[in-house]
Amino acid sequence: MTISENNPIIVSVAAITQKLNDPKTAKEAYQLMVDCCLAAADKIQCPELLSACDEISVPQGMWAYQNPAQLIKQGINNQKSATVFAQIGVLQQGLFNRACQRIQKGEIDIAIVAGGEAKFRNLQAMIQGIEVEDTASLEAADTVLEPDQELWLEAESKAGLGMPVGYYALLDSAWRHRQGKSADQHRDEVAALYQTMSETAQANEQAWNRKDIKADFIRNASEKNPMLAYPYTKLHNSSWNVDQASALIFCSIKKARELGIDEKHWIYPACSTESNLMQAVSQRADLSRCYGAYHAGKRALALADISINDVDLFELYSCFPVAVLGFAEELNVLGKQDLTVTGGMPFAGGPLNNFVLQSTVKMIDVMQAQNKNIGLVSNVSGMNTKQAFSLFSKTPRAFVMEDVTEAVIADSPAREVLDDYTGVAVIQAYTVLYNKQGAERVLIISENAQQQRQIAYSLQKELMDLALAEDLIGKTVNIENGLFEMS
Repeated sequence: MTISENNPIIVSVAAITQKLNDPKTAKEAYQLMVDCCLAAADKIQCPELLSACDEISVPQGMWAYQNPAQLIKQGINNQKSATVFAQIGVLQQGLFNRACQRIQKGEIDIAIVAGGEAKFRNLQAMIQGIEVEDTASLEAADTVLEPDQELWLEAESKAGLGMPVGYYALLDSAWRHRQGKSADQHRDEVAALYQTMSETAQANEQAWNRKDIKADFIRNASEKNPMLAYPYTKLHNSSWNVDQASALIFCSIKKARELGIDEKHWIYPACSTESNLMQAVSQRADLSRCYGAYHAGKRALALADISINDVDLFELYSCFPVAVLGFAEELNVLGKQDLTVTGGMPFAGGPLNNFVLQSTVKMIDVMQAQNKNIGLVSNVSGMNTKQAFSLFSKTPRAFVMEDVTEAVIADSPAREVLDDYTGVAVIQAYTVLYNKQGAERVLIISENAQQQRQIAYSLQKELMDLALAEDLIGKTVNIENGLFEMS
């Protein structure tokens, strides 16, 4: 295969997990990112990768930095690099694509994509009553990448949806219903899958939670594992109170040769596909399907000219179970237990808007250690709003990227959502939201005869109990002033 000298490759990666109870000695997020960059360059004994880097990109986290790439630039003693900041709502994988495309076009030679969080440090500071400050970074980055629109609707917020867990639990109910499974059967199967993910995390030295956690404990609510949005307990959720960071160094084949980087370190980004359709959860015509994952997955395999059976290693995005299950279904690997190399976001740790960097670093490390040829990493942004796939290869491949948004739009007509509806409707999805005292409200997405959508809720205990005992999808309700009652 003839590949251009400008073809992008990944020459080194690094990840760091910091678990210090003293927030005064723990490093802040950007310092962890700097350490990852230094570690990645040191791993292959090539400090020139840092000083010669042309562009540093960072996805937004839960810190206040406006230009974290500038802080990284200073920390690695780089004088020339441009800085990029991707806001929440932009696919993390998009930064990989930007780096690869700019290298492929000959615009730059070296790019670093880094990210991280220090939420555990901040949590410990709050618990211990200790003040810690992050380094000021108020100036804007050279390039700021922004999402096209909001990730949710005001009607969803008014009904009580706030945290992502509620949105994903709604999608979970629709997915489970289409599978023809009872809630108990579904919960058992998810718990078994998540136990295998926990087992993978035990072998991952970078994982945040390496304890042996059994299916029953994951499945069932308890004081240490409370229910958050039925059927999701805390251990079905991404664990974001972590101190974790990662960095990936991309460069052209030509530059790698100039720097004398041995080909044994090279990993080829074979292809990348993205769906960038932004559609609020309640607007989606089919709440049980993920057409972005379907089209992006199918196209990624076609571009790489491989079948799903040729993929050696998987890392399916695991913020919530329906993301794993939906992506597995669309890829035709549903039922396969080996869907992660990290252990997943509840166990490996899910630093906000940075996990794809963490998981890609681990994927590349495992590919190298086990001499596996093809690794697949998936990406989600928002409330399963955007989807993407990357395929990585140890054997030479020319990078190709494709946006499949138009194909997704064709399969995903948007339903009109009525803010103020009175009348009869049929439940399409439901969940029970919890607070510290217990079940707080039952929330539904419904549809009337005109295929218009409504978001409604009830605080009645008998309706919450009904939602926990029966499948509400397909049942008829009466809606008035944002509240519903069974017909």
